[in-house]
Amino acid sequence: MTRPNILLIVLDATRADDCSCYGSEKPTTPNLDKLAAEGVLYEQAITAAPWTLPAMSTLFTGLYPGQTGVYQALSLPPEFPTLAELLTNAGYASFAISYNGWLSTEFNLPRGFEVMYKLWQLFQTDTDITMINLLQSRDRSLVRTALNRIVQGNIIKNAANVSYVKLRRLRATSDYGAGRTLRPVKRWIRQQDKPWFAMVHYLEAHLQYKPPWKWVRRFVQDQDRARHFLKSDQTPIFWRHMAGVEPLSDTDLQTWRELHLAEVAYQDYHMGRLLDWLRESDQWENTCVIVVADHGESLGEHGLMNHQYGLYDTLLRVPLIIRAPGFAPVNERVDNQVQTLDLFRTILDMANVPAPHDVSRNLLPGSTPRPFVIAEYGTPRPPHQDLLERFGLKPEQLAHFERGLTALRSDPYKLIVGTDGSRQLFDWRRDPAEENDMAMSHTEIVNQLYQELQDWWAEQGSGLIGPRKQPMTVSSEVQNRLQALGYLE
Repeated sequence: MTRPNILLIVLDATRADDCSCYGSEKPTTPNLDKLAAEGVLYEQAITAAPWTLPAMSTLFTGLYPGQTGVYQALSLPPEFPTLAELLTNAGYASFAISYNGWLSTEFNLPRGFEVMYKLWQLFQTDTDITMINLLQSRDRSLVRTALNRIVQGNIIKNAANVSYVKLRRLRATSDYGAGRTLRPVKRWIRQQDKPWFAMVHYLEAHLQYKPPWKWVRRFVQDQDRARHFLKSDQTPIFWRHMAGVEPLSDTDLQTWRELHLAEVAYQDYHMGRLLDWLRESDQWENTCVIVVADHGESLGEHGLMNHQYGLYDTLLRVPLIIRAPGFAPVNERVDNQVQTLDLFRTILDMANVPAPHDVSRNLLPGSTPRPFVIAEYGTPRPPHQDLLERFGLKPEQLAHFERGLTALRSDPYKLIVGTDGSRQLFDWRRDPAEENDMAMSHTEIVNQLYQELQDWWAEQGSGLIGPRKQPMTVSSEVQNRLQALGYLE
Protein backbone atom coordinates (compact mmCIF):
# COMPACT_ATOMS: atom_id res chain seq x y z
CA MET A 1 0.00 0.00 0.00
CA THR A 2 1.24 3.48 -0.87
CA ARG A 3 2.11 5.43 2.23
CA PRO A 4 -0.23 8.40 2.61
CA ASN A 5 0.65 12.04 2.69
CA ILE A 6 -0.19 13.56 6.07
CA LEU A 7 -1.39 17.12 6.54
CA LEU A 8 -1.58 18.24 10.18
CA ILE A 9 -3.42 21.55 10.59
CA VAL A 10 -3.12 23.17 14.01
CA LEU A 11 -5.56 25.92 14.97
CA ASP A 12 -4.02 27.99 17.74
CA ALA A 13 -6.25 29.08 20.66
CA THR A 14 -9.41 27.56 19.18
CA ARG A 15 -12.07 26.05 21.44
CA ALA A 16 -14.33 23.22 20.37
CA ASP A 17 -17.40 25.39 20.97
CA ASP A 18 -15.94 28.06 18.68
CA CYS A 19 -16.73 25.75 15.76
CA SER A 20 -20.15 25.35 14.19
CA CYS A 21 -19.68 21.59 13.81
CA TYR A 22 -19.36 21.49 17.62
CA GLY A 23 -22.48 23.57 18.24
CA SER A 24 -21.41 27.20 17.91
CA GLU A 25 -24.49 29.34 17.45
CA LYS A 26 -22.75 31.24 14.66
CA PRO A 27 -21.61 29.69 11.34
CA THR A 28 -17.93 30.13 12.08
CA THR A 29 -16.38 27.06 10.43
CA PRO A 30 -18.08 25.92 7.21
CA ASN A 31 -14.84 24.42 5.90
CA LEU A 32 -14.16 22.49 9.08
CA ASP A 33 -17.78 21.31 9.02
CA LYS A 34 -17.30 20.04 5.47
CA LEU A 35 -14.15 18.16 6.48
CA ALA A 36 -15.97 16.61 9.45
CA ALA A 37 -18.55 15.14 7.06
CA GLU A 38 -15.66 13.43 5.25
CA GLY A 39 -14.11 11.87 8.35
CA VAL A 40 -14.32 11.46 12.12
CA LEU A 41 -15.13 14.23 14.60
CA TYR A 42 -14.04 13.69 18.20
CA GLU A 43 -16.51 15.30 20.58
CA GLN A 44 -14.30 15.15 23.67
CA ALA A 45 -10.73 15.76 22.52
CA ILE A 46 -8.61 17.06 25.40
CA THR A 47 -5.23 18.72 25.12
CA ALA A 48 -2.56 17.93 27.69
CA ALA A 49 -1.65 21.59 28.25
CA PRO A 50 -3.38 24.97 27.92
CA TRP A 51 -0.72 26.85 25.95
CA THR A 52 1.38 26.31 22.87
CA LEU A 53 4.85 25.18 23.98
CA PRO A 54 3.80 22.23 26.18
CA ALA A 55 0.75 21.46 24.02
CA MET A 56 2.80 21.24 20.81
CA SER A 57 5.56 19.33 22.61
CA THR A 58 2.89 16.78 23.50
CA LEU A 59 1.61 16.58 19.92
CA PHE A 60 5.12 16.12 18.58
CA THR A 61 6.33 13.53 21.14
CA GLY A 62 3.17 11.72 22.28
CA LEU A 63 4.26 12.35 25.88
CA TYR A 64 2.79 14.43 28.68
CA PRO A 65 4.53 17.69 29.65
CA GLY A 66 5.54 16.20 33.00
CA GLN A 67 7.32 13.38 31.19
CA THR A 68 9.38 15.62 28.90
CA GLY A 69 10.12 18.31 31.48
CA VAL A 70 9.17 20.99 28.97
CA TYR A 71 7.69 23.24 31.66
CA GLN A 72 10.93 23.20 33.61
CA ALA A 73 13.25 23.58 30.62
CA LEU A 74 10.97 25.93 28.64
CA SER A 75 12.21 23.97 25.64
CA LEU A 76 11.70 20.46 24.28
CA PRO A 77 14.66 18.39 25.52
CA PRO A 78 16.64 16.71 22.71
CA GLU A 79 16.34 13.15 24.00
CA PHE A 80 12.68 12.81 23.02
CA PRO A 81 12.16 11.90 19.33
CA THR A 82 9.64 14.06 17.53
CA LEU A 83 7.02 13.15 14.98
CA ALA A 84 8.91 15.07 12.30
CA GLU A 85 12.18 13.30 13.12
CA LEU A 86 10.61 9.85 12.99
CA LEU A 87 8.77 10.49 9.72
CA THR A 88 11.74 12.21 8.08
CA ASN A 89 14.02 9.33 9.05
CA ALA A 90 11.45 6.92 7.58
CA GLY A 91 11.63 8.62 4.18
CA TYR A 92 8.95 11.30 4.40
CA ALA A 93 9.54 14.83 3.18
CA SER A 94 8.65 17.22 6.02
CA PHE A 95 7.58 20.85 6.19
CA ALA A 96 6.16 23.22 8.82
CA ILE A 97 4.82 26.75 8.58
CA SER A 98 3.82 29.04 11.45
CA TYR A 99 3.70 32.60 12.75
CA ASN A 100 3.84 31.54 16.41
CA GLY A 101 7.09 32.35 18.21
CA TRP A 102 7.03 29.11 20.20
CA LEU A 103 7.78 27.36 16.89
CA SER A 104 11.14 29.09 16.88
CA THR A 105 14.16 26.79 16.80
CA GLU A 106 15.13 28.24 20.20
CA PHE A 107 12.44 26.07 21.78
CA ASN A 108 13.29 22.92 19.73
CA LEU A 109 9.73 22.33 18.50
CA PRO A 110 10.64 22.35 14.78
CA ARG A 111 13.26 19.65 15.36
CA GLY A 112 13.09 17.13 12.52
CA PHE A 113 11.31 19.27 9.94
CA GLU A 114 13.39 19.60 6.80
CA VAL A 115 11.80 22.99 6.12
CA MET A 116 10.53 25.41 8.80
CA TYR A 117 8.83 28.35 7.09
CA LYS A 118 8.73 31.36 9.43
CA LEU A 119 5.83 33.63 8.61
CA TRP A 120 7.29 36.29 10.91
CA GLN A 121 10.07 36.80 8.37
CA LEU A 122 9.97 38.56 5.01
CA PHE A 123 13.02 36.58 3.88
CA GLN A 124 13.62 33.07 5.19
CA THR A 125 16.91 33.14 7.09
CA ASP A 126 18.44 31.10 9.88
CA THR A 127 18.70 34.25 12.00
CA ASP A 128 15.39 34.50 13.85
CA ILE A 129 14.52 38.19 14.15
CA THR A 130 11.29 39.84 15.26
CA MET A 131 12.74 42.94 16.77
CA ILE A 132 10.22 45.75 16.91
CA ASN A 133 9.73 45.86 20.69
CA LEU A 134 13.40 45.28 21.32
CA LEU A 135 14.56 48.03 18.97
CA GLN A 136 12.20 50.48 20.70
CA SER A 137 13.48 49.45 24.12
CA ARG A 138 15.16 51.95 26.42
CA ASP A 139 17.63 49.21 27.39
CA ARG A 140 20.73 49.77 25.27
CA SER A 141 21.92 46.21 25.91
CA LEU A 142 18.82 44.89 24.15
CA VAL A 143 19.49 47.16 21.20
CA ARG A 144 23.04 45.83 21.04
CA THR A 145 21.62 42.29 21.05
CA ALA A 146 19.39 43.24 18.15
CA LEU A 147 22.27 44.70 16.19
CA ASN A 148 24.39 41.62 16.88
CA ARG A 149 21.62 39.42 15.48
CA ILE A 150 21.35 41.55 12.34
CA VAL A 151 25.02 41.08 11.47
CA GLN A 152 24.78 37.28 11.83
CA GLY A 153 24.42 35.84 8.34
CA ASN A 154 22.96 37.96 5.54
CA ILE A 155 22.90 41.52 6.88
CA ILE A 156 20.64 42.85 4.13
CA LYS A 157 17.99 40.16 4.61
CA ASN A 158 18.18 40.41 8.39
CA ALA A 159 17.74 44.18 8.27
CA ALA A 160 14.82 43.75 5.85
CA ASN A 161 13.20 41.32 8.30
CA VAL A 162 13.50 43.92 11.06
CA SER A 163 11.89 46.56 8.84
CA TYR A 164 9.17 44.09 7.86
CA VAL A 165 8.25 43.42 11.47
CA LYS A 166 8.26 47.15 12.26
CA LEU A 167 6.00 47.89 9.31
CA ARG A 168 3.51 45.17 10.25
CA ARG A 169 3.50 46.41 13.82
CA LEU A 170 2.89 50.03 12.82
CA ARG A 171 0.09 49.02 10.47
CA ALA A 172 -1.66 47.02 13.24
CA THR A 173 -2.03 44.08 10.90
CA SER A 174 -5.28 42.12 10.86
CA ASP A 175 -3.54 38.97 9.61
CA TYR A 176 -1.17 36.73 11.56
CA GLY A 177 -0.07 34.93 8.45
CA ALA A 178 -3.19 33.04 7.31
CA GLY A 179 -3.34 35.06 4.10
CA ARG A 180 0.31 34.26 3.35
CA THR A 181 0.22 30.55 4.15
CA LEU A 182 -1.22 28.97 1.02
CA ARG A 183 1.45 29.99 -1.49
CA PRO A 184 4.52 28.50 0.30
CA VAL A 185 2.57 25.34 1.19
CA LYS A 186 1.49 24.84 -2.44
CA ARG A 187 5.00 25.52 -3.71
CA TRP A 188 6.53 22.97 -1.32
CA ILE A 189 3.95 20.23 -1.96
CA ARG A 190 4.31 20.58 -5.73
CA GLN A 191 8.04 19.92 -5.40
CA GLN A 192 7.63 16.58 -3.61
CA ASP A 193 8.09 13.24 -5.35
CA LYS A 194 7.65 11.07 -2.24
CA PRO A 195 5.18 10.89 0.66
CA TRP A 196 5.13 14.08 2.68
CA PHE A 197 4.25 15.31 6.15
CA ALA A 198 3.24 18.96 6.46
CA MET A 199 2.26 20.87 9.59
CA VAL A 200 0.33 24.09 8.97
CA HIS A 201 -0.15 26.22 12.07
CA TYR A 202 -2.72 29.05 12.00
CA LEU A 203 -2.43 31.78 14.65
CA GLU A 204 -5.47 33.89 13.79
CA ALA A 205 -7.61 33.04 16.85
CA HIS A 206 -4.78 34.06 19.18
CA LEU A 207 -4.74 37.42 20.90
CA GLN A 208 -4.70 40.07 19.75
CA TYR A 209 -8.16 39.75 18.18
CA LYS A 210 -8.06 42.08 15.18
CA PRO A 211 -9.80 40.32 12.29
CA PRO A 212 -10.39 42.05 8.95
CA TRP A 213 -13.43 44.33 9.05
CA LYS A 214 -15.37 42.05 6.69
CA TRP A 215 -15.43 39.41 9.41
CA VAL A 216 -16.13 41.95 12.15
CA ARG A 217 -19.27 43.03 10.30
CA ARG A 218 -20.44 39.43 10.06
CA PHE A 219 -19.88 38.38 13.67
CA VAL A 220 -19.83 41.43 15.97
CA GLN A 221 -23.02 43.17 17.02
CA ASP A 222 -21.63 46.29 18.73
CA GLN A 223 -19.34 47.56 16.01
CA ASP A 224 -18.53 50.82 17.80
CA ARG A 225 -17.18 48.83 20.73
CA ALA A 226 -15.37 46.56 18.29
CA ARG A 227 -13.58 49.59 16.82
CA HIS A 228 -12.37 50.48 20.32
CA PHE A 229 -10.82 47.04 20.82
CA LEU A 230 -9.38 46.98 17.30
CA LYS A 231 -7.55 50.24 17.93
CA SER A 232 -6.33 49.21 21.38
CA ASP A 233 -3.38 47.24 22.68
CA GLN A 234 -5.47 44.38 24.05
CA THR A 235 -2.76 42.89 26.27
CA PRO A 236 -3.09 45.31 29.20
CA ILE A 237 -6.88 45.15 28.85
CA PHE A 238 -7.10 41.43 29.60
CA TRP A 239 -4.41 41.51 32.32
CA ARG A 240 -6.17 44.35 34.14
CA HIS A 241 -9.45 42.46 33.82
CA MET A 242 -7.98 39.29 35.36
CA ALA A 243 -6.37 41.30 38.16
CA GLY A 244 -9.75 42.81 38.98
CA VAL A 245 -8.40 46.35 38.52
CA GLU A 246 -10.50 47.27 35.50
CA PRO A 247 -13.01 44.48 34.76
CA LEU A 248 -14.69 44.43 31.38
CA SER A 249 -18.45 44.90 31.35
CA ASP A 250 -20.81 42.21 30.07
CA THR A 251 -21.15 44.21 26.84
CA ASP A 252 -17.37 44.42 26.51
CA LEU A 253 -16.98 40.68 27.11
CA GLN A 254 -19.63 39.91 24.50
CA THR A 255 -17.77 42.03 21.94
CA TRP A 256 -14.47 40.43 22.97
CA ARG A 257 -15.92 36.95 22.38
CA GLU A 258 -17.42 37.93 19.05
CA LEU A 259 -14.09 39.32 17.85
CA HIS A 260 -12.56 35.97 18.77
CA LEU A 261 -15.25 34.14 16.77
CA ALA A 262 -14.60 36.44 13.82
CA GLU A 263 -10.94 35.39 13.97
CA VAL A 264 -11.96 31.72 14.03
CA ALA A 265 -14.11 32.30 10.94
CA TYR A 266 -11.33 34.16 9.14
CA GLN A 267 -8.95 31.33 9.97
CA ASP A 268 -11.44 28.76 8.68
CA TYR A 269 -11.74 30.67 5.40
CA HIS A 270 -8.01 30.41 4.73
CA MET A 271 -7.88 26.78 5.85
CA GLY A 272 -10.67 26.15 3.35
CA ARG A 273 -8.59 27.66 0.54
CA LEU A 274 -5.82 25.17 1.33
CA LEU A 275 -8.21 22.20 1.50
CA ASP A 276 -9.98 23.22 -1.72
CA TRP A 277 -6.66 23.40 -3.53
CA LEU A 278 -5.75 19.94 -2.27
CA ARG A 279 -9.16 18.55 -3.32
CA GLU A 280 -8.53 19.80 -6.83
CA SER A 281 -5.06 18.27 -6.93
CA ASP A 282 -4.12 14.68 -7.72
CA GLN A 283 -2.94 14.13 -4.13
CA TRP A 284 -6.22 14.47 -2.25
CA GLU A 285 -7.20 10.80 -2.25
CA ASN A 286 -3.83 9.81 -0.80
CA THR A 287 -3.70 12.56 1.81
CA CYS A 288 -4.80 12.15 5.42
CA VAL A 289 -5.93 15.48 6.88
CA ILE A 290 -5.96 16.06 10.63
CA VAL A 291 -7.25 19.30 12.12
CA VAL A 292 -6.72 19.96 15.82
CA ALA A 293 -6.26 22.93 18.13
CA ASP A 294 -3.23 23.04 20.39
CA HIS A 295 -5.40 24.52 23.15
CA GLY A 296 -8.52 26.60 23.69
CA GLU A 297 -9.08 30.14 24.98
CA SER A 298 -10.61 31.74 28.06
CA LEU A 299 -12.99 34.56 27.14
CA GLY A 300 -14.02 35.77 30.57
CA GLU A 301 -15.18 32.47 32.07
CA HIS A 302 -13.94 31.97 35.66
CA GLY A 303 -12.54 35.50 35.47
CA LEU A 304 -9.81 34.35 33.08
CA MET A 305 -8.70 35.64 29.68
CA ASN A 306 -6.25 34.38 27.07
CA HIS A 307 -4.91 30.87 27.88
CA GLN A 308 -3.16 30.99 31.20
CA TYR A 309 -3.81 30.09 34.83
CA GLY A 310 -6.44 27.38 34.40
CA LEU A 311 -7.38 23.87 33.30
CA TYR A 312 -11.04 24.45 32.58
CA ASP A 313 -12.59 22.99 29.46
CA THR A 314 -12.52 26.39 27.78
CA LEU A 315 -8.78 25.73 27.53
CA LEU A 316 -8.67 21.94 27.27
CA ARG A 317 -11.55 20.82 25.02
CA VAL A 318 -10.50 21.37 21.43
CA PRO A 319 -11.71 20.48 17.94
CA LEU A 320 -10.23 17.30 16.46
CA ILE A 321 -11.19 15.94 13.06
CA ILE A 322 -9.47 13.18 11.10
CA ARG A 323 -10.13 12.60 7.43
CA ALA A 324 -8.13 9.51 6.48
CA PRO A 325 -9.13 7.48 3.39
CA GLY A 326 -8.57 3.80 4.04
CA PHE A 327 -8.05 4.35 7.77
CA ALA A 328 -11.08 6.13 9.19
CA PRO A 329 -14.85 6.04 8.55
CA VAL A 330 -16.79 8.90 7.01
CA ASN A 331 -19.15 11.28 8.81
CA GLU A 332 -18.75 9.70 12.24
CA ARG A 333 -18.76 11.36 15.66
CA VAL A 334 -16.88 9.81 18.59
CA ASP A 335 -18.16 10.71 22.06
CA ASN A 336 -15.60 9.05 24.32
CA GLN A 337 -12.65 11.07 25.61
CA VAL A 338 -9.39 11.16 23.68
CA GLN A 339 -6.09 12.98 24.16
CA THR A 340 -4.50 15.11 21.47
CA LEU A 341 -1.20 13.38 22.29
CA ASP A 342 -2.75 10.27 20.71
CA LEU A 343 -2.23 11.88 17.31
CA PHE A 344 1.46 10.99 17.65
CA ARG A 345 0.77 7.24 17.54
CA THR A 346 -2.12 7.62 15.07
CA ILE A 347 0.05 9.41 12.50
CA LEU A 348 2.96 7.00 12.93
CA ASP A 349 0.62 4.03 12.42
CA MET A 350 -0.80 5.60 9.25
CA ALA A 351 2.74 6.00 7.94
CA ASN A 352 3.71 2.48 9.07
CA VAL A 353 6.48 3.87 11.26
CA PRO A 354 7.18 2.15 14.61
CA ALA A 355 6.36 4.22 17.70
CA PRO A 356 9.14 4.65 20.30
CA HIS A 357 6.74 4.24 23.26
CA ASP A 358 3.15 3.28 24.08
CA VAL A 359 2.02 6.39 26.00
CA SER A 360 0.26 7.63 22.88
CA ARG A 361 -2.53 5.43 21.49
CA ASN A 362 -4.02 5.02 18.04
CA LEU A 363 -7.30 6.94 17.76
CA LEU A 364 -8.70 5.09 14.77
CA PRO A 365 -11.48 2.45 14.92
CA GLY A 366 -10.76 -0.46 17.25
CA SER A 367 -8.84 1.58 19.80
CA THR A 368 -9.53 1.15 23.51
CA PRO A 369 -11.07 4.21 25.20
CA ARG A 370 -9.03 5.85 27.93
CA PRO A 371 -10.49 5.59 31.46
CA PHE A 372 -9.46 9.22 31.99
CA VAL A 373 -7.43 11.98 30.36
CA ILE A 374 -4.83 14.27 31.92
CA ALA A 375 -3.82 17.90 31.52
CA GLU A 376 -0.97 19.72 33.24
CA TYR A 377 -0.11 23.36 33.90
CA GLY A 378 3.27 24.13 35.41
CA THR A 379 3.53 26.83 38.06
CA PRO A 380 4.18 30.08 36.18
CA ARG A 381 6.93 32.47 37.17
CA PRO A 382 5.91 35.86 38.55
CA PRO A 383 5.32 38.36 35.74
CA HIS A 384 8.10 40.75 34.78
CA GLN A 385 8.03 43.84 36.97
CA ASP A 386 8.46 46.24 34.05
CA LEU A 387 5.44 44.78 32.29
CA LEU A 388 3.35 44.97 35.45
CA GLU A 389 4.27 48.63 35.78
CA ARG A 390 3.36 49.22 32.15
CA PHE A 391 -0.06 47.68 32.79
CA GLY A 392 -0.57 49.57 36.05
CA LEU A 393 -0.48 46.39 38.16
CA LYS A 394 1.26 45.17 41.29
CA PRO A 395 2.62 41.62 41.83
CA GLU A 396 0.18 40.86 44.64
CA GLN A 397 -2.78 41.45 42.31
CA LEU A 398 -1.81 38.37 40.27
CA ALA A 399 -0.06 36.32 42.97
CA HIS A 400 -3.05 34.02 43.51
CA PHE A 401 -2.64 32.73 39.95
CA GLU A 402 0.89 31.45 40.58
CA ARG A 403 0.14 27.76 41.12
CA GLY A 404 0.70 24.56 39.21
CA LEU A 405 -2.37 22.54 38.25
CA THR A 406 -3.17 19.00 37.12
CA ALA A 407 -6.56 17.87 35.86
CA LEU A 408 -7.84 14.31 35.73
CA ARG A 409 -10.95 14.18 33.54
CA SER A 410 -12.93 10.97 33.86
CA ASP A 411 -16.51 10.55 32.68
CA PRO A 412 -18.44 12.50 33.90
CA TYR A 413 -16.25 14.09 36.59
CA LYS A 414 -13.16 16.26 36.35
CA LEU A 415 -10.83 16.88 39.28
CA ILE A 416 -8.42 19.83 39.24
CA VAL A 417 -5.72 19.91 41.92
CA GLY A 418 -3.23 22.70 42.60
CA THR A 419 0.18 23.11 44.17
CA ASP A 420 -1.56 25.39 46.68
CA GLY A 421 -3.63 22.45 47.97
CA SER A 422 -6.78 23.47 46.10
CA ARG A 423 -9.30 20.92 44.79
CA GLN A 424 -12.09 21.53 42.30
CA LEU A 425 -14.61 18.96 41.04
CA PHE A 426 -16.98 19.37 38.11
CA ASP A 427 -19.56 17.19 36.39
CA TRP A 428 -18.73 18.25 32.87
CA ARG A 429 -21.57 16.26 31.31
CA ARG A 430 -24.26 18.08 33.29
CA ASP A 431 -22.32 21.29 33.83
CA PRO A 432 -20.25 21.89 30.68
CA ALA A 433 -19.52 25.49 31.70
CA GLU A 434 -17.99 24.16 34.96
CA GLU A 435 -19.83 26.71 37.09
CA ASN A 436 -20.72 24.39 39.99
CA ASP A 437 -17.68 23.27 42.00
CA MET A 438 -18.75 20.05 43.78
CA ALA A 439 -15.52 19.39 45.69
CA MET A 440 -16.93 20.21 49.13
CA SER A 441 -20.16 18.23 48.69
CA HIS A 442 -18.72 15.16 46.92
CA THR A 443 -15.59 14.42 48.92
CA GLU A 444 -15.77 10.68 48.20
CA ILE A 445 -15.50 11.33 44.45
CA VAL A 446 -12.66 13.81 45.03
CA ASN A 447 -10.78 11.20 47.07
CA GLN A 448 -11.37 8.48 44.49
CA LEU A 449 -10.16 10.60 41.57
CA TYR A 450 -7.23 11.94 43.57
CA GLN A 451 -6.13 8.37 44.29
CA GLU A 452 -6.32 7.62 40.56
CA LEU A 453 -4.21 10.71 39.91
CA GLN A 454 -1.65 9.67 42.51
CA ASP A 455 -1.45 6.21 40.93
CA TRP A 456 -0.94 7.83 37.54
CA TRP A 457 1.81 10.08 38.90
CA ALA A 458 3.53 7.04 40.40
CA GLU A 459 3.33 5.23 37.08
CA GLN A 460 4.70 8.20 35.14
CA GLY A 461 7.30 9.14 37.72
CA SER A 462 5.92 12.68 37.92
CA GLY A 463 3.62 14.89 39.99
CA LEU A 464 2.34 18.43 40.26
CA ILE A 465 4.66 20.68 38.28
CA GLY A 466 6.16 23.40 40.43
CA PRO A 467 7.97 26.59 39.39
CA ARG A 468 10.98 26.50 37.11
CA LYS A 469 14.27 26.56 38.97
CA GLN A 470 16.15 28.30 36.17
CA PRO A 471 15.15 31.48 34.36
CA MET A 472 14.37 31.29 30.66
CA THR A 473 17.46 31.77 28.52
CA VAL A 474 15.99 32.44 25.09
CA SER A 475 17.02 35.54 23.19
CA SER A 476 15.50 38.89 24.07
CA GLU A 477 13.89 39.36 20.68
CA VAL A 478 11.95 36.09 21.00
CA GLN A 479 10.83 37.12 24.49
CA ASN A 480 9.52 40.39 23.07
CA ARG A 481 7.61 38.60 20.31
CA LEU A 482 5.99 36.28 22.86
CA GLN A 483 5.08 39.22 25.09
CA ALA A 484 3.41 40.84 22.11
CA LEU A 485 1.26 37.68 21.83
CA GLY A 486 0.06 38.13 25.41
CA TYR A 487 2.61 36.16 27.43
CA LEU A 488 4.22 37.80 30.44
CA GLU A 489 6.92 35.18 30.88
